Amino acid sequence: MKSPLSRLTAASRLAAFTASVALALLPAAAFAQGSGGALTGRALDEQAGALPGVTITAVETSTGTSRVAVTDATGSFRFPSLYAGSYDVTAELEGFATSKAEGVAINVATTRTIDFEMKVAGVEEIITVNDVAPLVRTEASGGVVISRETLESLPLNGRQFANLGTLAPGTTLGINPDPTKPGQLVIAMNGGIGRNVNYVIDGGDNMDDTIGGALQNFSVEAVQEFNLQTQQYKAEYGRSSGGVLTVVTKSGTNEWEGALYGYVRDDELNAKKESEIEKQPYRREQYGASLGGPIVRDKAHFFLNYEETTRDGFVTTDTGGIFSNLDGQTSDTPFTDELIFAKATSNLNAKNFLQVRYGYQKNTDKYNALPNATPDNFGTLVNEAYSFLAGLQTQISDSSFNELNIQYAEFENSITADSTNPTLNFPSGVTSGQNPNTPQTTLQEKRQIRDDFSFTRILGGKTHDFKVGAEYIDEPVLGGDFSAAGTIYNYSGDSLNSPITDITINEGGFFFETPNEQYRFFAQDDWQWSDRLTLNLGFRYDLSDILELDQRTNAIYQVLSTQTTYNEDYLNEFKNGKGGQIEKDDDDYSIRLGFTWDVSGDGQRLLRGGIGRFYDYPYTNATVLFPSGDVVSVAGNVYLHNNPNGIRNANGTFFKPGDPLPPNQLQNPNVGPAPANIASPTLSTPYSDQLSLGYSQQLSPWLGLSLEAISIDFEDIPFRFRANPRVNGGNRRFPTLGNFRIWQGDGFASYDGLNISLKGRANDKFDFQVNYTLSKAEGNILAGADEFRITDAGHQADFAGRGDQSVNPLDPGCDACTGPLNTDARHRFTLAGFYRGPWGLSLSAIYRYRSALPYTENLGVDVNGDGFTIDIAPGQHVNNRRGASFSQLDLRIAKDFTFGDSFKVEVLAEVFNAFNSKNPAGFNGNRNAGAAFGQPTAFAGDGNQLEQRVGQIGLRFSF
Repeated sequence: MKSPLSRLTAASRLAAFTASVALALLPAAAFAQGSGGALTGRALDEQAGALPGVTITAVETSTGTSRVAVTDATGSFRFPSLYAGSYDVTAELEGFATSKAEGVAINVATTRTIDFEMKVAGVEEIITVNDVAPLVRTEASGGVVISRETLESLPLNGRQFANLGTLAPGTTLGINPDPTKPGQLVIAMNGGIGRNVNYVIDGGDNMDDTIGGALQNFSVEAVQEFNLQTQQYKAEYGRSSGGVLTVVTKSGTNEWEGALYGYVRDDELNAKKESEIEKQPYRREQYGASLGGPIVRDKAHFFLNYEETTRDGFVTTDTGGIFSNLDGQTSDTPFTDELIFAKATSNLNAKNFLQVRYGYQKNTDKYNALPNATPDNFGTLVNEAYSFLAGLQTQISDSSFNELNIQYAEFENSITADSTNPTLNFPSGVTSGQNPNTPQTTLQEKRQIRDDFSFTRILGGKTHDFKVGAEYIDEPVLGGDFSAAGTIYNYSGDSLNSPITDITINEGGFFFETPNEQYRFFAQDDWQWSDRLTLNLGFRYDLSDILELDQRTNAIYQVLSTQTTYNEDYLNEFKNGKGGQIEKDDDDYSIRLGFTWDVSGDGQRLLRGGIGRFYDYPYTNATVLFPSGDVVSVAGNVYLHNNPNGIRNANGTFFKPGDPLPPNQLQNPNVGPAPANIASPTLSTPYSDQLSLGYSQQLSPWLGLSLEAISIDFEDIPFRFRANPRVNGGNRRFPTLGNFRIWQGDGFASYDGLNISLKGRANDKFDFQVNYTLSKAEGNILAGADEFRITDAGHQADFAGRGDQSVNPLDPGCDACTGPLNTDARHRFTLAGFYRGPWGLSLSAIYRYRSALPYTENLGVDVNGDGFTIDIAPGQHVNNRRGASFSQLDLRIAKDFTFGDSFKVEVLAEVFNAFNSKNPAGFNGNRNAGAAFGQPTAFAGDGNQLEQRVGQIGLRFSF
């Protein structure tokens, strides 16, 4: 069994501190984190003495929702979960003047502290103060809260709300690399690419359990605010080895409000892409409407939103002369996206608050519509998702609170092929013919129930805020299918006259079914050790049966389990009958310890830190999806022929498509398709061990400084690699098998970073934030600390058609196989701010910079005769070269016109990538590629890249 703190090697790299804790499991029924934030504080007399029995009332100003608590013997009070919003908080005790704090902002997944100084009153009086939120983070976890004001003020590309998560230090905005989510922007952090970020919407799970990351999108009009926690979050948050993004959607208020809006982009407002021969027509329209208000004032409210986005875009084919008849040809790439949102809330009584929410999304797009792909290599993609959630918050007593959430969600994805032509792959990354990822479908059905229970106790004179919980997710449907049919040719050069090195023919249908159940339990204690020191102690247990797999009928397993010739570690895992049955990972225990110390006692200087283990969810695409399909499907290789020096015909000429096929190198081609995947018994739940130490200081009433040092070890990262190389250019090691993949579970990575942040606020006119990150990310899963690819054609173009190949297929964990990750940008810088000027004018901007990312220089030929062509020179390691830096400036200017007391018209203009930075990417590391070596293959505006200079104008009517 793993010890939760057994491998915190990050500690030796950052600091030498140790911690121990005795945490008793608390006997209570409960479940997990919800959709609000906490409010705590103390009531003190004028001599700073504790005042018990003070009645604390918190009233949400827009809905009239109220909650009541009473201070305990230490003068402390706590509201464990208040719905995100602005509150007026009063403190009342007979014989003392009533004290009131107005405008207390409660943010999702955070804890706000307000202390009251109660004065003896000879006559009736009320002392009122206007609360101002601190400019520094007061909790052990790292990250950022994005408020509604920020969402409405900063330039927001594509109006995808999560994009503003880049305001958190150390984060990066990128394109989702998975084919089911083309064009979806993602937030990546800590050496990952965004797959290991857990998305929680109103307390409901919003994770794609097939590919990781976010599942369903919600319009920014329907989002109230969100909190992105980048590391060291409490035990109530799980399913992620990276970060947690917690969202609260909008609710109606006591005032009627609505909006009608539209945003337009046009090629007249855009710059020409670097890859375009001439600027192509382009039109993007995004429009929608929202309405919210009271059903019963102070009691029940509703909010509705509808939004649709359409895009008429084009891509121009550029194959570098390989298909000269197609170069310059323009293809239409239409896109549509429809979002529907409905929510109702009700104060059932003084103790119970109910929310019911429905979300729907459907989009269609062109898959793989890239300049280096011929039109017959495209696909047509359709995504459809919906979710229904109900949540009940119950204040059981002054010191106990319960929150229950129930959710049902479905998701269906399909990608169909635009042709059935043979697939052609070239070293430069050019592809033609049927895309091998098509056709495919993915289905998910998810049922979730979770509840958390919070209560406060005084033990030994100290206040303990306890929270315990559990969660159950049932996925009766988690599966889909991939077509295995088609012929694939790999060329050795960038010409149709170049020799072909690989011919593969697949047949049959590939289906996967991985229904699963998930259980999670946690207990945590926020221990007020003193007025200045808070300890966060947490325990968590995660259990899922997703990794259970019986693959004893798999022909690959039957060979590997009986072989005795080879002794590599990854093969020894199968010897003597091992690996036939993969068991669920049932020892995912984690302990998390954090602290916050108010150094000066006035909340102006804070030292904070933490240490802990964080388990991810082993999403199926990285673990058992393909191995499970090879158990139940009749699909795979029926023909295979490989010669790194070029396949020849019987007469000695090089083979061309249409020539008679050379002899099949599969030994038993008539017994049906051969399986292509096997799961290793090393597969287990990936996790990270994290250590952080930070310091925050409010330098002045308008400026705050934060420093954070982070060290993270990622372990048990799943990855796949081709495990049947040739021996000295001859037969494969296992001649009866094809070029199969092993899905391994012992990948690793590390991330070390230093974050420096400044946050400023000058009254209500000017707000800014500056982040700088110095970091290093290394490992053997080059695509990222949350990926499953050791090589990635999306990052390095010359790996196209050579995916899943290790530079050493006999030892994929070798020293030379380890190096900087594709995500290893040593320097990151972000500057964001907005200014509210006179006459209803406002100006805002976001500037992002990162230094160059690495890529692998390779020889492009098969030096050692193993059948693979990404060999590296002796003494080198992977990702030994660097590409180009990235920079982008986004601007927004808006003018408000107000009519009467409530009607407003906003006219705005936005420019993304205002300086039209080219941002080259996709560098070619193939030394055998001639002039293409070391050159980029993609630029701003190309597929899977952020945009060239793009303009947008908008109009919004609201009341």
